[in-house]
Amino acid sequence: MMISHVRSSFPKFPVIGANSAAYLSALGLIVIQVGIGIILKSSQTNGDYAFSVSGSVTISEFFKCVLSASFILRECFAKISNRGRGQSLLPSSPISEEEEENSMGSKEFHDVEDEKIAEIMNPLSPFDQYQGSSVKQLFILRTNEVSVENRFGFAKLALLYALINNTIFVAYKLADPGTIALTRAGVIFITAVVMVVTLGTKILKIQWLAIVIQLCGLMTTQYRPDTGITYPLFTYLVLFTQVAVSAVAGVYNQALLKADNASLHAQNALLYAAGSIVNILIHFTIRIIKPSEPSFFEGYTTWGSFFVVISNVFMGIAITAVYKYANAVVKCLASAVATGILLYLSPILFGTAMSPLTIPGGLIVFISSWLYMDSPPPKDHTHEELKESPSEKKPLLAFIPRPTWRIIVLSIATISTIVITSVMEVANFGNPNDNMVDLVNNSGVVKSPFASTLAVIRFNSLRKERFPLIEKYRPFFHDLHYSAPEIVEGGPDFVNTTHDTWENQLVMYLPMARLMQHILDQPANSPDANIKGVIYFHFDAWIDPMDFADEDYTKIWSARSFSNDGFGGGPTTKCMTDRSRFPEWDGMHADKNWHYSVLQALDFLRKSDTDYMFNEKEWCTGWSDIYYIPRVLWPDYIYLASFFGAFSAFHEMAIPTMFHILDQSRRHKPYSSIMNWLGDCYGGCCNRGGDLSDLIQHRCGHALNYLGHKAIYETHYRRLDEMATTLGKPKVTPAWKKVPDQQRDWTTYFKSLPQQAVEAYKSLSNVQPTNAYQALNMPQSIPWNATGIEADGANPALYWLAGNPPNTTQG
Repeated sequence: MMISHVRSSFPKFPVIGANSAAYLSALGLIVIQVGIGIILKSSQTNGDYAFSVSGSVTISEFFKCVLSASFILRECFAKISNRGRGQSLLPSSPISEEEEENSMGSKEFHDVEDEKIAEIMNPLSPFDQYQGSSVKQLFILRTNEVSVENRFGFAKLALLYALINNTIFVAYKLADPGTIALTRAGVIFITAVVMVVTLGTKILKIQWLAIVIQLCGLMTTQYRPDTGITYPLFTYLVLFTQVAVSAVAGVYNQALLKADNASLHAQNALLYAAGSIVNILIHFTIRIIKPSEPSFFEGYTTWGSFFVVISNVFMGIAITAVYKYANAVVKCLASAVATGILLYLSPILFGTAMSPLTIPGGLIVFISSWLYMDSPPPKDHTHEELKESPSEKKPLLAFIPRPTWRIIVLSIATISTIVITSVMEVANFGNPNDNMVDLVNNSGVVKSPFASTLAVIRFNSLRKERFPLIEKYRPFFHDLHYSAPEIVEGGPDFVNTTHDTWENQLVMYLPMARLMQHILDQPANSPDANIKGVIYFHFDAWIDPMDFADEDYTKIWSARSFSNDGFGGGPTTKCMTDRSRFPEWDGMHADKNWHYSVLQALDFLRKSDTDYMFNEKEWCTGWSDIYYIPRVLWPDYIYLASFFGAFSAFHEMAIPTMFHILDQSRRHKPYSSIMNWLGDCYGGCCNRGGDLSDLIQHRCGHALNYLGHKAIYETHYRRLDEMATTLGKPKVTPAWKKVPDQQRDWTTYFKSLPQQAVEAYKSLSNVQPTNAYQALNMPQSIPWNATGIEADGANPALYWLAGNPPNTTQG
């Protein structure tokens, strides 16, 4: 009665009950996850991050620790400032009996309310009993509320989160955000199972149904009738491992937070302090293993990189609030809702195409989430009566030996986590854009076939004014290498992955060999290890990168010269033992004899006792301004180049001869060449460029005339800009390609035709072609301009093949 009377004397304050706190924390988590999904996507540069991932996670953990500590300090200062105002055993914001009853409507939230009631009924904590004015002492008392057992628990939890937070960046390198979100959505089911097994949490059948429906909805949003997403098995192994670890960490976090009545801020501070220590150890370990890893504060040059840290800070706080006031399943449901929102925002922000099933799938996600949240199980009074008091509760994971073995186990777990996380970050898992035909053709997004190729662009003289145009190739290649005299300091022999200063243009295979040697000498965890091949071309040549998707990147490519006028093509690709086979080329003239230096190199090579198969009296000629070499053949190229370079062999003879030797010596099958001759490259070494049709109709060629044909070369680079905008976007599959090959028979095809197409076929299929005389072996002539295609005033005499042309311009 007394208590009731005192309660009734207080004015009505707005109260946030357990249900409201759960909803608000889940809503905050949704907002933050949507934000971080956008940030992680927009902060990438060429599919990678310019900053250290482990450093970013460490900074985030540190700020979360500082934020939690500041909340504790605020409580301490508030306690001291209220010391003279008297103490009360009553809640600071009184709640009516009716409000109490309404705020405890679900077992999901009963645990939190039970803890609050226990705090009122039990004796005050040392923090509440303290009457001094020392902020330091209050801070210590507040953090000491966390039991020793739970402190070790939070240390172990920090290891799990270190693994999760670092590998999520690895996941974004291996797979697209949609696949990651869909896979992580599976944590709902795993989390629910772990909660039931370890914590005895009761989940109603209708809630299980909501979880299943939600998974179906998420899969529906990811399904595209015209495309499919396929990744290596290892990628899915990484994703599902992270899902499993996330599920365990989520349930463990929830259990630790509810295991005692300690301050939420004290629990957070201990968790994030341990996380800061673990992640900085991971960062230093990676720096030792991988010297090229960005330093702690390096790479924060864009707003996106800063927002990655900021969003991770608030993400941790929001997740902790969800676990404290709801549970891990609610956290997973909130994550699923955030995934649905991202599916709607992606087409707007990143230009991705929305699947026709995105809207219905998204509705399923939202409805199933509401179904779970609106159907909490009733309070289990029997369970509450049997509930152990805090002093009688068994410690979490009591099977772990204590106290000495507990420290040993934690130490081993720490070392294991550091090693695993470090290896995951520095290991070369390959890139989804690797030069692999199956990935290029079958993946659900547009990818450059040259994403793992280094492009070497040669300038015989330094022309920096052309660099902005050349940079338009960058989105399609692993990196660009500029080769030009005096392009950087270091002398004529300088070479690194991106530049060389070679001057002698007659032996350009030597700087190529030095570049290959430089890349091969880099450590296995270097970004250069991802380079699978190198393509060489002059700055005034053109390459249409996307038109090489179906080529074999395990072979050598070499362009064959071609020109409409028959001139400017350079030396024809030929191998010979007698100059009479190619007498018209300058190098074969009696006053030139360029092939002598090649023969000297071959003679020296024959005496060197190698396994190369070749005729020491046979040399080759060919155009060497556009060619590609896979990484596996670089050691051979480096070795052979040294022989021809020692005798100053001309590159248009040395390079074709080296290719001929490799083709005979490194074949996978005895009758299958490793050469891929690019016969559709226009022009040649000395060609000054074709017209616009030549540019459009040939995927490669030489040369772009930067001085005389502005409209032509600008068309090429506008084409590159347009193609670059398609990279990373969902690929649109033509309707005919959706039909399985086994179903592409005539009957099925004919039935798929519209009626007009069927009638057109029937009207023409039985028409007999005009009979031709075998002697003439030519079709019948058709009168001039019978179709009206010729321009007005056109003179047929200009196009007359034989005989006497007419004297009139009329047909």
